[in-house]
Amino acid sequence: MDADENPELIVYQAHLTQLLTCDDRAAFQALMAQIRHLTTRSYETSLYDHQQTFRLLWHHLDRVGHLTRAHRDAELRLASGRAGAEETAELALFLTLCARIGTAGAPR
Repeated sequence: MDADENPELIVYQAHLTQLLTCDDRAAFQALMAQIRHLTTRSYETSLYDHQQTFRLLWHHLDRVGHLTRAHRDAELRLASGRAGAEETAELALFLTLCARIGTAGAPR
């Protein structure tokens, strides 16, 4: 489904446009924001819009290899013991999603 076919995809359309100009780090931060929206059920628009935005960002970051790098960095950060409680929870959630969804660089 194209974002133009469904006017409810406001967040999706905004991120689709931003992907043309933002770097991978900014796209990853946007992905983490979508994860927070979905896990806390705090939607700017609708659940469907945020789910589609998550999928868009996840697939983009996977295609460019950033998820594999982020996965490795998250494991190293957690192993260092220097992450605070909130960061630890966020990194653990990201690693759980990587394990469940999979990335191009790592089998499920």
